[in-house]
Amino acid sequence: MRGEQMDEKMVTPVGLGFQTAAQVLIAHSGNGRSSDVRGKCSGVRAPAVAAARSVAPARGVHMMAGKSVPEKKAAGSAQELAPAPATFFQAINMAQNAVLKAISDGERLLEVEFPPLPSDQLESSSTGSYEVADANFRLALDFCKRFVEEGYEDVVIAFPDAIEKDRFVEMLGETDRPARGMRLGTISNASKQNFFERIWLQQEVEPAVCSNDKMFVVLAASAQELPEVEMLAKAASERDMPVILFNLKLDVARGDLGLPAFPSKDLHFRFLSKVRPAFYLRTRAYSKSIPQPPFLVNYSGALYRVYPGPWQVLLDTYAAGNASGEAGYVRVATQQERPPLGEVRDIMTKNVKVEGVDMGQFGVTSSPLMGLLRKGYKSTTWWEEDWDKQVSNNWRL
Repeated sequence: MRGEQMDEKMVTPVGLGFQTAAQVLIAHSGNGRSSDVRGKCSGVRAPAVAAARSVAPARGVHMMAGKSVPEKKAAGSAQELAPAPATFFQAINMAQNAVLKAISDGERLLEVEFPPLPSDQLESSSTGSYEVADANFRLALDFCKRFVEEGYEDVVIAFPDAIEKDRFVEMLGETDRPARGMRLGTISNASKQNFFERIWLQQEVEPAVCSNDKMFVVLAASAQELPEVEMLAKAASERDMPVILFNLKLDVARGDLGLPAFPSKDLHFRFLSKVRPAFYLRTRAYSKSIPQPPFLVNYSGALYRVYPGPWQVLLDTYAAGNASGEAGYVRVATQQERPPLGEVRDIMTKNVKVEGVDMGQFGVTSSPLMGLLRKGYKSTTWWEEDWDKQVSNNWRL
């Protein structure tokens, strides 16, 4: 496939049941590693064929197994609610538009989050970290093209370290220039440190920002690398450069903060709380036991947001056992602020409908003790509770 633009006819349908983003990375012939691509700003220019290859996902697999909710206006508001994307093309395009809108509103630290692979692949033990990383890389390449067209040249796809970056450099034919106006880089110039050196030595590192850089898209950074991402964001802010945290699964990373060998919880309060979600689609699956057939009800949905719109809770009516037997996703709630994940679960649970079963009788109990036993002592996480410690409320808005 050729051409700099993604062709909607050539991309994989995607959605709340995401399917494969990409099976094969751009590859060129050549052996060994180039000594010019490790931690440098100039890099090696990509051959013309590399810039011409499309990075669109493979086609023929569904993201949403049914109908998305038609776009409509929120009750009591002139703001339109964005429908869930039906293809990877739509997801990337919506993310690009949301980020551009946020940048025009003065935001410079943004989050883009959606599943790069279908849920069954992500949960499968046969799916390795390289498959997820490769899918995210291809999606990031497509995401960055729009910003080059908008004048953000160079756009840097920043990896945690040189080893991670060099793997993709080799796949691109020993070049760190996948296309015009884009380069592969690292978060910091201390990328040769190993895992234990980063944790125990805590050496001062220098963000890898070059004079021609206009925008950073951070990829594949784990919770351990978030302090370096913070330093990169600080250096970029001094030059008014946008920093996009692309599919970093920040909610998972927040859960690791404070554990041994991980950064402290303060990292969320001083840094991650400033990250504005521009495009966010997180799928969730739950189950509820009832004292009659089918005894166990499985249901799923998603927490969804497109800047500057509100947060939406979507319910997969097929997984929830709707009477029609057709797949479809229904918007069951909207909120101006991000709801806690426990509240998202409760909203989905209250809207589950099973043919021949009155789910209302198994709903909220009037007994506080029974409610406590059903839901547990806590339904919020520490980062959803400690409002007074965070320096910003951006991550909720």
